[in-house]
Amino acid sequence: MSGNHLITQLLLTAFIAFLLAGSLLGLLIGTGLLVRRAATLRFIRWMNVWVSTRQAFKPLELPLQVAQSAASARWFGAVLVALGAYTTVILMAAVDVNGITALLKVDARYSLAAIGIHAAKWALVLGGIMAVATGIMLLFFPRVWRGVEERANRWYSTGNIEGSEETLYMSLDRIVEAFPRASGVLILALSLATAIGSGLLAFR
Repeated sequence: MSGNHLITQLLLTAFIAFLLAGSLLGLLIGTGLLVRRAATLRFIRWMNVWVSTRQAFKPLELPLQVAQSAASARWFGAVLVALGAYTTVILMAAVDVNGITALLKVDARYSLAAIGIHAAKWALVLGGIMAVATGIMLLFFPRVWRGVEERANRWYSTGNIEGSEETLYMSLDRIVEAFPRASGVLILALSLATAIGSGLLAFR
């Protein structure tokens, strides 16, 4: 319980600090829109510099020819079935999460370590079951396995998704530029309320 309480306190403190820092920045921007409008609008435009990801992701758009896996051999399917079944049985029968948590001296009901051990155990069990299923397909259903391989090796372009991300939406900035004084008052009021609230929480 103490470890979880400490993590909760750290997350809450970080969240309050983030709110306080954001509200202080909002106070500066709101005051700037009222006092030094031109300089603040230039700062907002500078902060909204657009960086395209098209060139960075271009190598990912090149289709790759993946050779057919050597795992289609029958003997490999037998190995997968044997190892997957052995791993699953051992994990289910021999791995005692409560014993491991007791060895680590943590609470098995509330500890994050216990949750991680449980998650790791069942992830490995799922991996063993999938290995058995893959081995069975390699042994008795090779056509099904080839279909799975073809679907897994299919090339999907991210061009359409990337195209939507490349579109700029500057509606709020246009409103601020069109009504800088009213926007400054609104940002200043909201930031002041947030600053007061987060400050009271941080320094209580």
